[in-house]
Amino acid sequence: MLRITNAGNTSRLMQHIQAAQARLARTQDRMASGRRINRPSDDPFGNSRVMTMRTGLGLVTQRQRTVELAKSELGVTEAALESLGRVLARAEELAVQADSTAVDARGRAAIATEVDSLLQEAATVGNASYGGRHLFGGFQTASPPFMLDTPSDATAVTFSGDAGTVTREIGDGETVEVSLDGQALFGGVFTSLIGFRDALRAGDRTGIRAGSTALKGDIDRMLAARGEIGARVRRVELVEERLAGDEANLQTQVSQLEDADLTQEAVDLQLRDVALQAALSATAKSLTDSLLEFLR
Repeated sequence: MLRITNAGNTSRLMQHIQAAQARLARTQDRMASGRRINRPSDDPFGNSRVMTMRTGLGLVTQRQRTVELAKSELGVTEAALESLGRVLARAEELAVQADSTAVDARGRAAIATEVDSLLQEAATVGNASYGGRHLFGGFQTASPPFMLDTPSDATAVTFSGDAGTVTREIGDGETVEVSLDGQALFGGVFTSLIGFRDALRAGDRTGIRAGSTALKGDIDRMLAARGEIGARVRRVELVEERLAGDEANLQTQVSQLEDADLTQEAVDLQLRDVALQAALSATAKSLTDSLLEFLR
């Protein structure tokens, strides 16, 4: 009967040892990884919440990529409009200069040559692209939307795009337009520059003044477009800030659930190591007593 009792005690002590070893191993895992949850069984409910939050973080990251794309597209569009503004400002300056009686035919010819260069530059701006998408071609993004009929001294510019509106989804049910109507914005510019250049070559002062007036209208449209793009950029930046806040909040919640308190874990490690050593010592003593009892 005594032997059976000792065997039972030894069995229970072995179970205590195994439990102590398991607790010590889990603490060592937390110390090594810095994480409180290393496997679902460590905290099933906490692990479920962490998985939900990580899914949320994935959605935030995906949305951030779309927002970054929209911001980049709008940034390139804004830069293109700035370039167009410089072209138009120079053309208007030349129009004022050409209207002077001090400018003779040779001077007007030189101005006409520069205006022709500005026409080509405006076409280059109109064909600006980002990420393989031509910004001012509407839905027709694969090829340049504006084509001069000749490399120099062009008399017409063909538009091969459309008025399609390109948008990016920056939130749940929230979109931002990243395109402008290229024909509405650039069509008048090309007409104004061609008419102004031809008036210069013909010595047509009335045509020169008409060109100056037309260019002022083009500048007004360009400034309105820049204002619209600027407003869209600000809107996207607000969404970007909101997403950054969402990301930080979710990461904090994940950290609170998942990260280990290393100071506490170090204390637990010592306590559990002591507990294991005590269990081993008790088991060794029990085995010794059992052996002695058996030998009697």
